[in-house]
Amino acid sequence: MAENLRAVIRYPDPASRELKEVLSSQLRVSPEALLIGNGATEIIYSLCFLLRPRAVLVAEPTFGEYRRAAVAAGARVVYLPLSAGDGFRLDGDQFSRYLPQVEMAFLCNPNNPVGNLLGERDLEIILEESLKHGTWMVVDESFLDFVREERRRSLVLEAARYPRLVVVKSLTKFFALPGLRLGYAAASPSVVRYVEARRDPWCVNILAQVAGAAALKDREFVVNTWKWLEEEKAYLYHGLAALPGVRPYPSEANFFLVDIRQTGWSSGRLADACARRRILVRDCSSFTGLGDGYIRVAVKERQANSTLLGVLGELLSGGCP
Repeated sequence: MAENLRAVIRYPDPASRELKEVLSSQLRVSPEALLIGNGATEIIYSLCFLLRPRAVLVAEPTFGEYRRAAVAAGARVVYLPLSAGDGFRLDGDQFSRYLPQVEMAFLCNPNNPVGNLLGERDLEIILEESLKHGTWMVVDESFLDFVREERRRSLVLEAARYPRLVVVKSLTKFFALPGLRLGYAAASPSVVRYVEARRDPWCVNILAQVAGAAALKDREFVVNTWKWLEEEKAYLYHGLAALPGVRPYPSEANFFLVDIRQTGWSSGRLADACARRRILVRDCSSFTGLGDGYIRVAVKERQANSTLLGVLGELLSGGCP
């Protein structure tokens, strides 16, 4: 980015051709099947506003922007609650029964804020049923890069072939560039052309395009991140599970959903108490279906993870304020 600062005197390439070529080479899909966006969320909103579904299916708790994008575009949201007792697992047969009622459905894989992967058979069932009913299926794989078997579990190749399947990916989470806003989608070329012709032609800035292409080529970073994450996830998970009244959910992503209902603390109070000690955790009460008994914590480097566990241990052992 520093080497390309002078490039900001020019307009960015509206087609993001260099970035598409790098993605096309790595994903083995045609550049015409790729849509570059100002973050995954911008693509989600564009899909809702441009495809104009009357009703949208969302299984929650999940990323709140699916619901917000649908409502902003004037759609009715059909809500499928996921059960805490079942680990918030999504059942493909149950989800598919709602598909005839909607024109679009969202899936998050791994799901945010839970971190669990959809079962491969569940995904097959949902795709078959969505094809049968002509439902737009939007699968958000923003956190799938953190999974070692990402290539096998991703639906990017299927998205280039299925007429109403769109796979959304983020380029800022895995590469730690959220302030740049950069994401992409894989879809049939006709869908990509339709969206590109109807939105802001310069929605991705030139430095984001440069940084995205450079990050994707850094395979050493990818391998090192998987190795680091595997070690630190195990350390943080076992540390959380050892705290009184705390239950972390197993996660395939770089975060944990943590059930604190048995601690006597509400998520808001615990988040505020942590913040006063310069530790930020996510109060998950804003996620539909969770209430005030859950927080989400990110997996970071060992010192930060140790500090988090120490602060939580100190607060929880002291009782609820």
